Amino acid sequence: MKRLVLGIVCCMYIPTLFAQSGTEISDDYVYTQKNTPKGVDNYLFSTYYYNGKKAYNLRGLPLCTAPGEVIDLKINPSGTSFALLTHKGSNALVSVHDLWLNNRTLHEFREMKNPTALCYTPDAKNLLITTPEELFFFDTRRFSMSDKMDMPFIASKMTVSGNGYYLAATDGRRLTVWNLEQKSVRKEFDFDAPITDMAFSADNDMFVVLTADGLLSVYDTQNFLILQSFDALGVAGSCSFHPDGKYLSVVTGDTRIALLNLMDDSNRNYVDNDEGGISDARFLRDGKKQIFLAYNTASSVTYKLMSALAPNYTKLLAEELNERMNDWMKMMPGETLEEYKLRVNDETRAEQMRLFEQEIATRMADNLIAVSDVSLGNYNTESNMLEVNFNTMPTIYLNVPVNEVNDFMDIGNLEFRNAKYGLTKQDKFELIYTEVYNKASGKTYVFNNLDRQSLTYLQSNDNFVPLELIQQSNMEEMKLRDIKEKIVDLAKRQNTISDHTKISVDARIVTDQDANGKKIMNYAINFAYEVEEGFSIQEDFAPGKYKADDSGAARSMLEVIKTAFDTDFKQYVKPGKKLQIRINGMADGLPINGRIAYDSIYGDFVGEPVYKNGDLSNITVTKDSGITENDQLAFLRTVGVREYIGKNLPALKEMNTDYRHDIEVTEGKGGKFRRITVEFIFMDAF
Repeated sequence: MKRLVLGIVCCMYIPTLFAQSGTEISDDYVYTQKNTPKGVDNYLFSTYYYNGKKAYNLRGLPLCTAPGEVIDLKINPSGTSFALLTHKGSNALVSVHDLWLNNRTLHEFREMKNPTALCYTPDAKNLLITTPEELFFFDTRRFSMSDKMDMPFIASKMTVSGNGYYLAATDGRRLTVWNLEQKSVRKEFDFDAPITDMAFSADNDMFVVLTADGLLSVYDTQNFLILQSFDALGVAGSCSFHPDGKYLSVVTGDTRIALLNLMDDSNRNYVDNDEGGISDARFLRDGKKQIFLAYNTASSVTYKLMSALAPNYTKLLAEELNERMNDWMKMMPGETLEEYKLRVNDETRAEQMRLFEQEIATRMADNLIAVSDVSLGNYNTESNMLEVNFNTMPTIYLNVPVNEVNDFMDIGNLEFRNAKYGLTKQDKFELIYTEVYNKASGKTYVFNNLDRQSLTYLQSNDNFVPLELIQQSNMEEMKLRDIKEKIVDLAKRQNTISDHTKISVDARIVTDQDANGKKIMNYAINFAYEVEEGFSIQEDFAPGKYKADDSGAARSMLEVIKTAFDTDFKQYVKPGKKLQIRINGMADGLPINGRIAYDSIYGDFVGEPVYKNGDLSNITVTKDSGITENDQLAFLRTVGVREYIGKNLPALKEMNTDYRHDIEVTEGKGGKFRRITVEFIFMDAF
C-alpha cells in the first residue's frame, strides 16, 4: 500500500496485484484526507468530495464554503464548474461554483423552492433540478431555464444516459424512466426495497438498479426488460459500470467492494479495505486509457489499477468485425453490379462474418493452448469420445477408436496444430477446431466444431442492415467519389492542391435504436484528407494557422461537402430530422512560442465544451488571451469548418442539428498532424 497526501494521479502508472475470483485484492494508491469524504463525484480522472459545508479536491484543498450542509455534489461533465445541493434548516439551495477558482460562486438558484435532486446531462449543456412538483432544465452557460416537466413524485436521485435519450429518477422505491427527447414515460418500476443507486452503461445498452436488500437488477434499454439479477450484495451502497460494460462495481459494505462480471455471473471479485467508510466506488480511466477503481474511505481517496480485469473480448470482436464487414461489403474498383450481387448476398455475407469472427477470435486468443494445462478425462466406449480438458477453456472431445486409447497414456506426446478459437456467451475463449497429432502413434485426430452457432448468429437480427440498403449506400458512395474527383481536378488546375493531397469519402449505414427503443438505420458520411509529408505547409494548415481558407486541402474537402449536399445527397436533408455533425480537428506537438494573435473572427469562447482525445472537456480562446496552446488551434480549425457549413449549407439549419467538436493534439510534429475530418450522421435516414 502506498500512501500519498499530494500528487497528480493521472500521470502515474500504478502497479497492482489482482487475485483469482473470490479472493481479496491488495496494493493501493491512497490519497490521505484530513476530512472524511462523505460523498464524491469526478471529472475525468480527478475525484472531488464534500464534508459538512465544504467541497474539496483530491489534494484536500477546499473549493468553496456553502451556506448550508452539502447534501449532493455534481461535477459539470465539461470540467468548468460544479453544482451543490445544500440544506440549511428547512431551506434547500442549489448553487454552481467554479471548479478552478476557490470560493467563486457562478450562480445561486434562489428562485427554486425546495430542490430535492440534481444532475447534469452528459453533454454538459443542461443542469437538471427537481422540486416536489416539477423538473427544470437550465442552460449551463447562462443558467436560464430552457424547459420543464411535471414530476409524479418527489425525486431523491436522478441520472441521464450517455446518449441523452433517457432520464431515470426515483423517490426511493418508485422509479420512472423517461424518453428525454419527448418527455414521455418509457418505463415505471416499483421495488420492494429502497433504491440505493442506478446507472446506465457507457454504450447505453444496459440500465441497472441497486436496492438495499442486496439485489442488483440489470435491464436492457430497448424495452427495459430484465436481463439478469445478482444477489447477496450486502448493503448495496453504490454501483459503477466499467467503461467497456463487462464489469460493475458495487459497494457491499463499509469495508468491501464487489466486482461483478456481467457476462459470467459465477465470476465475482472483491476489494477490501479495513479502514472502512466506503460509500462510493467508480471506474475511472486515466490519460493512458488505464482503468482504475477509485473509492473513498473514512480518511482517504484510494485508486486501484484494474489491469488484471479481462477485456470485453466480445465487444472488441464485434467492433473489428463490423469494420471489416463494412469494407468487405463495399463495391470493389472495377466490379460490376452483377459481379457485386453475386459476391455479396445474404448467404455469402453470413459466411464471411463467420470466417472473420473465427479469424479475429483466433488472433485474440493468442495460442491459448500453449499456456494451458492440458489433461485427459473420461472415455465414452459407446461414442468413442475422449475428453481433453484445459484449465483455460471448455473441454473438447476427440473421436478415438478404443484400440488406440492406450496411445494417449502420455499427454506430452500430443501436439495441437492449426487451432481456431471462438468466444462463448460468457466472453471466454473456446476451441472450435484443432488437429491433435499423437507422436506416440504418428496419427492425427481432428476436433471440428467450425459449424457451431457462432456468436454472431446468437445476436439479434436487429444488428443486420438489409442488403438493398447496403447496395444503395455503395451506389451513393460512387457518386460521392465522382463529385470528389471533379472538385479535386478543378482544385489542381487552380493550384489549390496537387497530387500530394488525397481526399477520401466514405458512406456507411449503421444500425441504432431511438429513445423509444425502435430500431433505426443511420446514414454516416465521412469526409477526410491527407497531405503527403513535406507538402503540408503549401497545401494544408501551416504552423499556427486555423482558418479554413488557410488550407487548400480543407477548402477542397469542404467544396466536396457543399456540392454533395447541394445535389445528390440533398434527399437526406429533411426539416426536423436529427443530424449529428462531428468535426475532428488535429494539431501537432510543435510548441507555440509566445502567443498567436486571434482576431475573434469566430467570436470568443470561454469554457466551451469540446471533446479532447475522446473525453468531454472545455476550452477557452479569446481575442485578449490569444492562442498559446495547440489544442486551441485544433479547436479553431473545427469552428472554421462549422462556420463554413452554416454559411454554405443553410438547409441544414432546418434540421435538428447537433455539432460535436473533437480535437486531438498529437506528440508527433509536422503537417500530417494538422488535419480535419467531418462526419455527417443522418439519424433514422431510411
